[in-house]
Amino acid sequence: MNKSAVAIALGLLAVLVAVAATWFVRAPLESSPGPQAADPEAYFDQDAATEERIRALETAVAEERNARLLLEEELQVLYAEIEELGGGEIRRTSDEESAADPEEEARRELERAIERARRRDLTPDQRRIEQLTENGFSPERTEWLVKRESALGMEALQARYEAQAAGEPLDPSNSMLSIQSTLRAEIGDAEYEQYRLASGWPTVVEVSAILESSPAQQAGLQAGDQIVSYNGERVFDIGELNRFTMASDPGGTVVVDIVRDGVPMQVVLPSGPIGVTVGGRRGR
Repeated sequence: MNKSAVAIALGLLAVLVAVAATWFVRAPLESSPGPQAADPEAYFDQDAATEERIRALETAVAEERNARLLLEEELQVLYAEIEELGGGEIRRTSDEESAADPEEEARRELERAIERARRRDLTPDQRRIEQLTENGFSPERTEWLVKRESALGMEALQARYEAQAAGEPLDPSNSMLSIQSTLRAEIGDAEYEQYRLASGWPTVVEVSAILESSPAQQAGLQAGDQIVSYNGERVFDIGELNRFTMASDPGGTVVVDIVRDGVPMQVVLPSGPIGVTVGGRRGR
């Protein structure tokens, strides 16, 4: 068969797969044996016992497995017919290859569902410990970090209370009021960067827009640039960048390290506000 006919056959195969997938999602599997469909609300009933929720999930996975098996059988027939017509083997995608083992995929989905249910029962501290441990921190270091976060949080609350009782204005730059600043000073920039990565927080200041007639515009900064350091100080977020710019000496110049399209470079700016917007927030 010529290439045009094979292309048409492949197009028909794609349509059949899409129709079959839609039918399996929308219609009950009347011809397939197995357990009756479970009430969907049982999957999300937080008041149900863990064993009942697991049984409901197992039922849902069994129904999906039956649908995948039937679809896989039909795909095998169509593959064989098109290979015979086209005279060659059809290359399967990674998704199709994974679908070839529905039992394994069903098992993995059940494990993921059980893991999600287990995580919902963890306390915030337990989830935090798992998050840091899974991202490279030792159990001992993780325990210390979580305890230190809690202690710094209490110290910040006490500092706010004492300042308010004394009628003093609250100073956001005070290290007692900034948990992250204090922790960064205690563990150093290298470990602090790992800590932020493990927490899912940014480790650079990514510029989203440049203000008109600003030093940033005159120096050639662009949207998408990542600011890494300001005047030799490592910068992790827009709050730190603002503090550094406002603390710089008037009338001087500073070197700003940036990364553009993966390439490190430096720009020289006058000290003070640089004029960038970051994630909808206007920087200085």
